[in-house]
Amino acid sequence: MTSNDIIIFGEIMKIKYVIKNNDNLKLLKDILKNNLFISNILLNKLKRTNSIFLNGYPLQFINCKVKENDIIILDFDNMNNIIYNDKNNIYYKEEKFLDKYKRFDFTLDILYEDDYLLIVNKPYNMQIHPSSTNYETTLSNAVATYLEKQNIYSIHIVTRLDKNTSGICIFAKNQYIQELFIRKKDNISLKKEYIAIVSGIIQKKHDFINKNIKRKSDSIILRKVDPNGDIAKTEYFLEKINLKDNYSIVRLILHTGRTHQIRVHMASIGHVILGDTLYANEYNIKDIDKLIKRQALHSYKISFYHPITHKNISLVADIPDDMKSLCIESNKKEYVKK
Repeated sequence: MTSNDIIIFGEIMKIKYVIKNNDNLKLLKDILKNNLFISNILLNKLKRTNSIFLNGYPLQFINCKVKENDIIILDFDNMNNIIYNDKNNIYYKEEKFLDKYKRFDFTLDILYEDDYLLIVNKPYNMQIHPSSTNYETTLSNAVATYLEKQNIYSIHIVTRLDKNTSGICIFAKNQYIQELFIRKKDNISLKKEYIAIVSGIIQKKHDFINKNIKRKSDSIILRKVDPNGDIAKTEYFLEKINLKDNYSIVRLILHTGRTHQIRVHMASIGHVILGDTLYANEYNIKDIDKLIKRQALHSYKISFYHPITHKNISLVADIPDDMKSLCIESNKKEYVKK
């Protein structure tokens, strides 16, 4: 699929795909799944809302064969406004995000935006999702309020961060773009780098941590290293040490994306992230928040191939002042904008 297969009608994306010679007489269903990377869930939504068109005619039956030069159009505008209800056999409008949650007029630190993606630098002490304890001042509320001006009314989060982890978060402007990050994972090649300040002096300049992670049975929040858990791999590079205050600055690359992966992996090798009282308590480490009052973890850099344009996108988010001051004290300035 090339960028020429994607066209924009007004504010909402539609996909137009022209059947090529090597697609001749293939099933429409296979074209949608294999060529356009449509998931089963999204495919069902498109079918049930009459949002799949072949040569101008809406289809729900997609086991038909296509011919060279046939034109497929997927109408996400239609799909997003009408959702099929199996139980009552009726159609109804999808609830808009801001009909359920509060508007939040917060000035976003936007690192990148186009017709498909919005990428922001999240401050620490801000939740990604609304919850029972906070329906109003989350990043999703702020993004929804911002996107409403573009007639976009739903939230599609590609990358997530803990409340007190700062840095880069990716939002897709529709469900299809969000799913491409999963279904075209190998082509997109999303790479995430973090900066962390951890307790103690790390001895190795470079190493990998390969330890499986699973949720603790007695907690809905805590994770732990466990051979029976999900495969998890973290790579780290030692950037600087501070002997006086006994901490190290590391750059980390995630090779998997488990919940609390960096926090759990660093704690497991005896270097709890500064300010991370949650895992310091697990390892009975005291005064972990003496130098900083939140986990000193920042999503510093991302790079990926754009799922639609295929251009290489590389972004850096300057670290916030609370971590920056500790980096400067260690005479490490590569991560501080001049």
